[in-house]
Amino acid sequence: MTTDLRRIALTVDEPWPGLYFWVLQEENDDAGIYEPIDAADAPAKSYHAALAAGYIALQSLCGSAGPRQGEQGVPLFISPSIDVMHTTIQ
Repeated sequence: MTTDLRRIALTVDEPWPGLYFWVLQEENDDAGIYEPIDAADAPAKSYHAALAAGYIALQSLCGSAGPRQGEQGVPLFISPSIDVMHTTIQ
């Protein structure tokens, strides 16, 4: 069975200076329109920490062939359980 690859983008927002939130967005049926499907529960202290935490969340959505439509066991929305406030990227 062939399944379509989901179009998911990882972005980082800074709604307040120095507080960074990762956001996963998926393209909806209107080409080029993306809607949030998951986001950080708490801010990270750096862009890099938010990006790394978002990448972990994105990886949890997919196997080696990427996130696919119609796959069993692939959540459409996840809630991360990692603490990005104390993450240090070196």
